Amino acid sequence: MPLRAKIKMASPKSQTLVYKRVDNVNIELEMFLPPSPNNVPILLWFHGGGLLQGQRKSVAPHMLRGVEKHNYALISADYRLAPQASAAKILTDVTDCIKYIRKHLVNEAGLKKGEVNVRKIAVSGSSAGGYLALLAGLNAQPRPDVVLAIYPITDPLGSFFTNSQPHPDGKIDKSTVAPFLNRKADAMSGNPPESPRNKMYYYMMQEAILADLLCVREPDVEFRIAKALTERGIDRGVEVIPPIYVIHGDADKFVGVEQADEVVQVLKDMGAVVEYERLPGLDHLFDKEEKVELEGMYAFMKKHI
Repeated sequence: MPLRAKIKMASPKSQTLVYKRVDNVNIELEMFLPPSPNNVPILLWFHGGGLLQGQRKSVAPHMLRGVEKHNYALISADYRLAPQASAAKILTDVTDCIKYIRKHLVNEAGLKKGEVNVRKIAVSGSSAGGYLALLAGLNAQPRPDVVLAIYPITDPLGSFFTNSQPHPDGKIDKSTVAPFLNRKADAMSGNPPESPRNKMYYYMMQEAILADLLCVREPDVEFRIAKALTERGIDRGVEVIPPIYVIHGDADKFVGVEQADEVVQVLKDMGAVVEYERLPGLDHLFDKEEKVELEGMYAFMKKHI
């Protein structure tokens, strides 16, 4: 079970770096190191928000505690947001971030030789960030060592996202989010917590338009994880994907658990290395609670990195 007693531990200090500049936007990452790091692996995490909203500072407590508890370097990275950037462009941010970590992080962060092992990378994310982690597992070269997907979106054209869903804000008028729906507006990576852009996910649920906002269309399967796995795995087998851990609550009202179910079943059918925690009664963002530790996820990461 992922729930454990609350552990009190000071949050690690962070360092902010620009890993990419595109569309006149500096795209930043935040790095957290354990005390006296020695050849520690990297856990790269991407935030949620449907690829429409959010920012890198929304890291769950268990992940910050894990820097010291599990002895890794945590990197939380921003990326351009849709619809000003398509899913395809956002994926280039993800793969460019991994390239930056491998090639430039040590020098640009002023790290000493041997402190961080940039050849050992676990890619994780929550919700839409979990979607990016899965896409990284399919597309990054070289591949990450392991993928840790936390209640991930897996298919923008799945039934959950093509049918209107209820949300806590009642009906959101289009005028509330109109500036952010403009594809020609200035690109941005991350948004502050008080921004009205934080209504975009609810508006998307209400209007059932995620695929349109991300420019994901039939018959292209690249951004439909289960279908992409099936198509690529026909010739390449399990080499198409690194080991994958998935965790999802079966009462999730913001990303239907069937999204994870479908991908996990395909992975099992392929004979891939996969572990799935399908948690009864838990909703979206359950891991933001202080008491949550996700011990199973970290054990899987350590086994495969």
